[in-house]
Amino acid sequence: MIDFNKLIGIPFRLNRRDFKACDCRGIVWLYYKYTRDKEYPFTDGKRIFFRNVKKDMVRMIKVLKTFATPINPNELKEGDMVIIKNAGNVGALGVCINDKQVLHMDKVVGSCLTKLRYLKELILTGYRPND
Repeated sequence: MIDFNKLIGIPFRLNRRDFKACDCRGIVWLYYKYTRDKEYPFTDGKRIFFRNVKKDMVRMIKVLKTFATPINPNELKEGDMVIIKNAGNVGALGVCINDKQVLHMDKVVGSCLTKLRYLKELILTGYRPND
């Protein structure tokens, strides 16, 4: 296990998932790996470049459904994943670290925490891991 604060402030880099840089899938992967000792795939075996963002988000949702169940955003609790609508009207992945905050990536500030109440209108759906 790691100090949770090490997950805050990691710079954004597409298709990365380490403490030097990561994308939205990477920060969620790090959360599960180092706080719950779980390694979820977050990929369908091919790199997701997000060149066609909507198509790649559909791929990401298909991957999520292999190990998680869709849930109503009003039922979110610690450890649940969320797809957050971003500026391009497509989703980014985040994870609830408790019932009040979401860990997610911001392209400018990197990994950060945002209060769930500020994201409520932007959450497209939630996912709860099956195990």
